[in-house]
Amino acid sequence: MTTPALDQPTRVLARTFATRLRDVRQDFVDRDEAVDLLALAVLCREHVLLVGPPGTAKSSLLERFRRTLDARCFSYLLTRFTEPAELFGPIDIRRLRTEGVYQVNTAGMLPEADIALLDEVFQGSSAILNTLLTLINERTFHNGTRTVDASLITLLGASNDIPDDPVLAAFSDRFLLRCRLGYVPDDDIEDVLTLGWRGEQELINPAAAGAGGPAGRTRVGFGLADLGRLQRAVADIDLTAVRGPFARIVRSLRAEGVVFSDRRAVKAQKTFAARALLAGRAAAELVDLAPLVHLWTSPRDEQTIRRIVADAGVPVDRPGRTVRSFGELRIDLAELAGQRARVTGAEEFRELLRRGQRLVLELRRDHPDARDLLANVQRHQRETIAIYRERFAEEELVDV
Repeated sequence: MTTPALDQPTRVLARTFATRLRDVRQDFVDRDEAVDLLALAVLCREHVLLVGPPGTAKSSLLERFRRTLDARCFSYLLTRFTEPAELFGPIDIRRLRTEGVYQVNTAGMLPEADIALLDEVFQGSSAILNTLLTLINERTFHNGTRTVDASLITLLGASNDIPDDPVLAAFSDRFLLRCRLGYVPDDDIEDVLTLGWRGEQELINPAAAGAGGPAGRTRVGFGLADLGRLQRAVADIDLTAVRGPFARIVRSLRAEGVVFSDRRAVKAQKTFAARALLAGRAAAELVDLAPLVHLWTSPRDEQTIRRIVADAGVPVDRPGRTVRSFGELRIDLAELAGQRARVTGAEEFRELLRRGQRLVLELRRDHPDARDLLANVQRHQRETIAIYRERFAEEELVDV
C-alpha cells in the first residue's frame, strides 16, 4: 500500500521547516527529542514544557528554537517577586489621567507576542498565572474592561520540576507536551565541551565567530505566513489508520490508572498529524503515535505510558534522542553535497566535515544495515577532505 504524499508546495514547506529544526539539533547534544516537541507544539498551536535541573540547556534551547521563527517574541524569567506589569505591560497613565480608563500598555509585552518563552514558569504569583491561563487557553487578554484577542501561537515554558500543588494543576495541564531533560550521558561529554566552547567563543568575540558556528548558520526566520500554511495542513492529515490503535492505547492507559482525559486524547491527534506532516506524509502511520510518551500529566505516569505505547508496536526512542528515517538522512547527505559546491572558507569546510561525521555516527548507531547510504556518506567525506587539502594545504584539519 502506497503512503499518500503531500502536495508539492506543502511538502517543500515541511522540508524547509525540517531543515531549520536540523540546524537547531546540531547546536545541542542529546536534545533531538526536545527540538521535535517544540516543532510539534508550534505546528499544533499547543504549549510545551521542558522540565529538568539547572544547567541542562532548557533556556538556551528555547531561545535557539525561537530564532528559527520570524515572529514577535517575549521572553522572561519568573520569580516569586515578578509583578504582572513586567509581563503584561505598565498602566497607561495618560489614559487614566485624561479619560479615567484603566488599561495597561501592552506594546512589546507578552499579550502582543506570537511566541512566549517563560523560564521558571510556575514561580509566578496567582495574579500572573490566572492571566496566563486565560491567555494560553482562550488566546484572549482582559485589558481593563476590554477583552483583546491575543496572537499567541505557543507558550514555551521551562521549569526545574513540576510542583505537586493542586492550585497549579489547571495551569500545568494546559501544557499538552512535556519533555524531561537530564545531563547528557558520559559518552557525550566531549561533544558538549566542543559545542559549548564554540558558543563561548561567539560570546567572547562575536565578530570573529566562524561561519560554521550557530551564528554562522543563522538564516532568515521561518515566516508566520508559511507557518500558518503548515498549521492549516495539519488539519488535512488523514488519521484513519491510527485511530484504532490510539483508542486501544487510551483504554490500556486508563486500565492502569493513568490519568488521560478526553480533552487530552482529542488534542493528542494534532501531534500525530503534525508528525506525519513533517515526514512528508498526507496520512498518519503507527510511528506517528510516538508523541504520546510526552503527553503525561503526572511525572509518575511517564514510564507507564512509554511501556504501553511501546507494547502497542509504536517505535519509542530513548529520552533525549529521535531516530530519524532513511529519507531524512538521505536529504541531509544531498544538502551536504549541495553546500559543498557553494562554501569557500576553511571553517565552512570543517563544519561540513563535522556534520558528515555526525551523519556517519548516526547511521552506524540507528541504521546499522544501511550499508549503501553509509558508503555514500563516507565517500562524500573523502571527497570533501580531498577538496579541503587542495584548497587549504597549509591549514590542518583540527577539531573535526
